Amino acid sequence: MDSKKVLADFQLAGNRVSNFSIETKSLDTRSNTVDLNYDIDYNILEIIEDEERYVGLLEFIIIVKAKIKNSILFKINLKMEGIFIGNPKKLTLEHFEDMLELNGIATLSHLSRSYIISVSSLSGLNPPVKLPMINVHKLRELKDKKNEK
Repeated sequence: MDSKKVLADFQLAGNRVSNFSIETKSLDTRSNTVDLNYDIDYNILEIIEDEERYVGLLEFIIIVKAKIKNSILFKINLKMEGIFIGNPKKLTLEHFEDMLELNGIATLSHLSRSYIISVSSLSGLNPPVKLPMINVHKLRELKDKKNEK
């Protein structure tokens, strides 16, 4: 099938890691259970509207902490930014914002997952850190409730 016929009116124009850190400690993990905790958030940093296109800048934030009892085994902080574009002839601004949150978060979460798997593996973490799949609808709902307070 011709790809021009199935291209979405919402596209990822580019992404970058805007902030990243990893801290690891040498702890004996053989006889202890490792407790992994994921803190996930996002921010819409900017939306630009003109006649030619919509442009949205989205930030996806992940903090991963691994603990053994009260000691931190490792900590990973990642901020991934994505620039997304939309066609104003086919999308309303409200629909673009909705797609930025739904599709943008899903896209950046997959890119972040790949990045963290790679970097954690290269940092000597075995097995590498694999982010779980997230429910984007639930994340948005929790974000909305947090912003209402």
